[in-house]
Amino acid sequence: MVLSALKGLLSPNTLSRLTPLGGFEARVYTDGERVYKVYRPGEAHLAALEAERMARAGLGSFVLGVAQVEGQGVLVIRHFPGRPFSPEAFTPKALAALSHLFLSLHRLPEPGYVEREELLERLERFAESLGSVPEALSLIKALMREITWVAGVEKRFCHRDAWAGNLLLKTQEHRSHDDPEVLLVDWVRSGGDDPARDLALLKTGSLDLLGERAAREALFRLVQFYPKEVRERLAFYVPLTYLHDLHWFRTKNPEGFLEALADKLPRALSFFQDCFPLGNRAC
Repeated sequence: MVLSALKGLLSPNTLSRLTPLGGFEARVYTDGERVYKVYRPGEAHLAALEAERMARAGLGSFVLGVAQVEGQGVLVIRHFPGRPFSPEAFTPKALAALSHLFLSLHRLPEPGYVEREELLERLERFAESLGSVPEALSLIKALMREITWVAGVEKRFCHRDAWAGNLLLKTQEHRSHDDPEVLLVDWVRSGGDDPARDLALLKTGSLDLLGERAAREALFRLVQFYPKEVRERLAFYVPLTYLHDLHWFRTKNPEGFLEALADKLPRALSFFQDCFPLGNRAC
């Protein structure tokens, strides 16, 4: 079904060269020069939406076209010579590029404010699924006491899905290429949010592959040019993000929950303990 959409766009020669790249929201293929994201019927509109959000993020030059074929949406983007985030490819130059990328995104205003009710509802949902884990429940209650301080922040444009598979680092053989050093892909979840949450997702989804100590060092170097209040809100959003991951495992992938719990809960507790009270030197 997916390839039927591409058959309406591509020559037989190009079709024969396609390599599948997987994908969650869409099925993704490449011919080495272009990447084709195919959204199934019912979600075809996401192809155009993602193109719009890439343009807002300053990545419009990567968008080559949007089409609808047999009810499916197709986004065509320029291939980026990079690979998913890995510790061995993460250089100081990549960190500097990543810092510039997120700062640029988070300067873009979005309508609305972070709502107290939304944060409370999220934590209550986590309490329901993780209530049998005393340390997790204690952390959830501690974060609930901080909601008033965190809520009310003006939203900024955020990627909101910066896990390792969506963060591409330029490969060694393309270091002299004109493309940026790093590229974020999959923009369908992007939108208005607290920049501190976006940065927390970057840590838990990508930087943690470096190991906890190196991940924190990279995070704090990356956020050094942010306002103090954004840096302080990491103390709330980093633990919250780990709790979100645990909630996901508990409800969507229970067979992996215990392994995730052993990895993520100590990270969440440690970050919270080290970064509260605010201004703690550990952060």
